[in-house]
Amino acid sequence: DGGAGSCCRGRKSRAMPNGWTPRPLHRPHRVMVIGRATQTFFAASEEEKDSRFMPRFKQVLDEWEQLGARMVASFCDDVFQVGPNRHPWAWNLIYEMDDLDVGAAMVQAVREAVDGVRLDTYVELELRVGRAFFAREET
Repeated sequence: DGGAGSCCRGRKSRAMPNGWTPRPLHRPHRVMVIGRATQTFFAASEEEKDSRFMPRFKQVLDEWEQLGARMVASFCDDVFQVGPNRHPWAWNLIYEMDDLDVGAAMVQAVREAVDGVRLDTYVELELRVGRAFFAREET
């Protein structure tokens, strides 16, 4: 079940020959989605952003929740930046999920063409898997 004492589903965690033991990844999984707009987004007219990008973007965020992703927090650091900026990422969305397959489906949703709109032409994103910060949240 992937719980304490196991590294991977169906396998018991055991000490490695040199003495360390794999730490289990506990559920729910903590996932951070980092994203930014592409050059296509910045080149798009306001009408295109309003009629094509934003409806699909909101739809994808809803789809992520329907898939089982639960929003924990969000952070957008565009207060002191403007225009296309390659680094750092502009927005960060933190989710919890019971299965990492949900994370894979979240990325797929961005790649899928719906009503002629592929969201990955307007945004770049990356999913990072981590855990709650040990000094504050983990027990």
